[in-house]
Amino acid sequence: MAKIRHIAISVPDPKKTAEFYVKTFGLRQVGETDSPLATGVYLSDGSINVARLRYKTDEAAGKERGKDYVGMHHFGIQVEDLEEAG
Repeated sequence: MAKIRHIAISVPDPKKTAEFYVKTFGLRQVGETDSPLATGVYLSDGSINVARLRYKTDEAAGKERGKDYVGMHHFGIQVEDLEEAG
């Protein structure tokens, strides 16, 4: 059975947005990133992780959206058998 494990949302201010999600919905902060691609905060409800990201370049964000895009960026699904799912 496949499960959604990761949702990434592109936002202008990952820390401020993460604070809202922690305070309003009770999510836990489980990590942060400041990579060459993006800065961000990782939150979790214990089952699904939510990444609040600000991409640094259009290439990192994907040229179809660009670094200034705000909204759902991508999601990840965990599968039991990657070859079979493919």
